[in-house]
Amino acid sequence: MPQPKFSDIRRICQTDGWEERKGASGKRGDHFRYGKVLEDCRILRTRASHGDDEIGDPSLWRRIWRDQLALESEDQFWEALENGKPVDRTRSAPAPAGPSLPGWLVDSLIRKVGMSPEEIARMTEQEGRERLNEFYSQPPE
Repeated sequence: MPQPKFSDIRRICQTDGWEERKGASGKRGDHFRYGKVLEDCRILRTRASHGDDEIGDPSLWRRIWRDQLALESEDQFWEALENGKPVDRTRSAPAPAGPSLPGWLVDSLIRKVGMSPEEIARMTEQEGRERLNEFYSQPPE
């Protein structure tokens, strides 16, 4: 892959709908600064030098695309520059296999009753409540 330049960062910010931020004085300062609020309410910030130098440090480049631009891969960066479309950052969380148990119930079944997470995963909420009630119904040892 080619080595990215600061102008590439400026270009992806423009393509991806980032807002240019200026300092309190209304000036740019030593870098272009950009911000973007994602649909999931994450706030992204990055900056790019006024120059057109390559980003020579691979670890700096990795932090920029991963942490500041919130991209899944370096390929996603180059793809967005090539096709000129905003980056799709929608996260698709896997749907639970079935109804989940409340956290307090899972915690009580593990800590008080002594059940394993695997056993609890196979239970319905009703079964979990019944098992916890059984535990509390027994006389203390």
